[in-house]
Amino acid sequence: MSVVVSNLAGGVLAEISPLPASLTELREQIEQATGIPSALQKLVANGEVLTATNEFPTEGFEVLCVKDETPMWTWDTDNNPDSSQIEVDGAVIRSPKLRTDYCNVLTKEPMRSGLHYYEFVLHKVGDEQWCGVTMSPEMAGSKVSGRSLKAWTYYCGRAGSSRGSIHNGTGALHADGKAVVEFEKACTPGNVIGMLVDVDKRIVAFALDGRVQGACKVPGQKPLYVLTQMDTPRDHVELRKPSLDEAPPSNFEALSGALVDAAKGETLHW
Repeated sequence: MSVVVSNLAGGVLAEISPLPASLTELREQIEQATGIPSALQKLVANGEVLTATNEFPTEGFEVLCVKDETPMWTWDTDNNPDSSQIEVDGAVIRSPKLRTDYCNVLTKEPMRSGLHYYEFVLHKVGDEQWCGVTMSPEMAGSKVSGRSLKAWTYYCGRAGSSRGSIHNGTGALHADGKAVVEFEKACTPGNVIGMLVDVDKRIVAFALDGRVQGACKVPGQKPLYVLTQMDTPRDHVELRKPSLDEAPPSNFEALSGALVDAAKGETLHW
């Protein structure tokens, strides 16, 4: 007995044999055979989505496998030690109950390969904001400040301040604890930070309202989570993941153009 796994076009992706003992085991074997991460698999058998609450079939069957990227742009509260301080509704996050100085929030699932385009819609920046990518799930919560993040981010600057530096006040590329280069300030309600990520080439490019700000390399090989930081009880951020067709062409040009050397930035300070 086996499980025949097909896609929406009717093509066979894999045939899993012998019959797995559980849904978890089936997902793991589909990931091994197709490369589709377990967390991104939506499996449909006999017109119903398979879940942990379903009785798992004891005989061979056919299953439709759809890659669902929703967890890659949904904020994760289950694994955030300070989830009680934030309010998440899918891709929208607020922090009216913020008690600590800040709270970092990551997506449920990381990017593992390929090209991805995201938009951070800044409905409200109360003070400071960091938006970008990290390889480190332990950044979630209130233990690591924005200037100490092991992340590659667009630092939005400081709302309500007309002065400052790339360390504190003006917009900038902040990369793994370093202030690298000035970006436009992004504290106006409705500002949209565009972020194009090439996971295979390890490059991230940032734009503000369609205007490219810069691109840099992200070292390492680990998957990349999307990250933002809630800094005041007034903060309100929405994460979008449009299709690559909706990304500004200039963002793609930035990926293949001159890169900012993030390693040569200045150690962040106040």
